[in-house]
Amino acid sequence: MLRTEGLSKVFPSGEGELLALAPLDLEFAPGQVTAIVGPSGSGKTTLLNLLAGFEIPSTGRVVHDGLDLGALGEKRRTAYRLAHFGFVFQSFNLIQILTALENVEFPLSLRGIPRAERRKRAAALLERMGLGARAHHLPNQLSGGEQQRVAIARALIGGPDILMADEPTGNLDSETGAKILRELLEPASWGCTVILITHDAEIAALADRVVRIRDGVVSLPQLA
Repeated sequence: MLRTEGLSKVFPSGEGELLALAPLDLEFAPGQVTAIVGPSGSGKTTLLNLLAGFEIPSTGRVVHDGLDLGALGEKRRTAYRLAHFGFVFQSFNLIQILTALENVEFPLSLRGIPRAERRKRAAALLERMGLGARAHHLPNQLSGGEQQRVAIARALIGGPDILMADEPTGNLDSETGAKILRELLEPASWGCTVILITHDAEIAALADRVVRIRDGVVSLPQLA
């Protein structure tokens, strides 16, 4: 179970302070798909960064399986994310000197998985994403949509407990986007908590619930 307790975030600004997220208590259950929706600048990405431990809250805490992520030092928090979380970033965050295959297998190398095993798993996942023929290309040799699919494969490679995606199909055509969305939602069937940030009403409609946020204030979850 992932949950927030009085979670909030305030950033300094020229006028004093900017409320990015008002205090929030919310639970994300295993096997549940949550869509976080709201206009640009509403606080969606701030919420995602807090849930992942990339940002430290101003008040409150994020708890996963009884562990307060904010109480961990940066090194332990990074190791915990690697073991339990998968991320799809809006800007992809691919390593430019690594091939698509190497990018996908990279999280497994950090976990000490033998090279042959991680390469086999990465190659199979790229094949599922329709990128088998592009496995040995560098990111700058791939289209934006192909880079997005590599990023999604990298997020899935470790079988995460929690999968977080920021506009995961934003750079894909509708047909490819639908296929990749199925790959993102499938982990919920084996108990993964899936959290999607999206502007797409059709994607939000596929979630188990929709969390709406505006000006840093989260409304009560609604059934999709």
